[in-house]
Amino acid sequence: RIKYGRNQMEAEQSTPLWKLILKQFDDLLVKILLGAAIVDFIIAMSEGESIQSGLIEPMVILLILVANATVGVVTERNAEKAIEQLKSYEADDATVLRNGQLQLIPSADIVPGDIVELAVGNKVPADTRVSHIYTTSLKIDQSLLTGESQAVEKHTEVVHNKQAVYQDKLNMLFSGTLVVAGRARGIVVGTGSNTAIGKIRDAMSE
Repeated sequence: RIKYGRNQMEAEQSTPLWKLILKQFDDLLVKILLGAAIVDFIIAMSEGESIQSGLIEPMVILLILVANATVGVVTERNAEKAIEQLKSYEADDATVLRNGQLQLIPSADIVPGDIVELAVGNKVPADTRVSHIYTTSLKIDQSLLTGESQAVEKHTEVVHNKQAVYQDKLNMLFSGTLVVAGRARGIVVGTGSNTAIGKIRDAMSE
């Protein structure tokens, strides 16, 4: 486990609201518009206009910038929530074969090379290559990963296409997906951030 780390996605600190707000104004175009609003107000005052009339155009610009910043903050906060939501799909524990015996262990302790047993109702604890299917079929709900509305039937055969997308990797079970039919055994090939869902989360965090 020292080599591979714990089989879990790291919790991320939520960005403070004030930092999100400042981030929205840390943009060249925004700074130019702010500068334009100030210059416009100064010119209006130098031409003898009243404060009220001189503030009209700068206030319009400021209102647009505030509205834009509000949308940006809401969008980023929702993205953070979506990223954190992925952690809720992690399995709490898993059945693994160690020292010739099946053991129930915390899924965070799983490492590549572990042999896991899975049955109906189990969350897949890590990216796993199917080695044995003990029932007539093995079906997985992997909608969280691929968006597929129907459960996908898996098999043990080799997928030769190295460019295969997740939907085509029918010999793979992905971390966080759910067994809805069948019983199987497989070999863990990816844990933590090196799982499909972990890579998606990392990409969303960038």
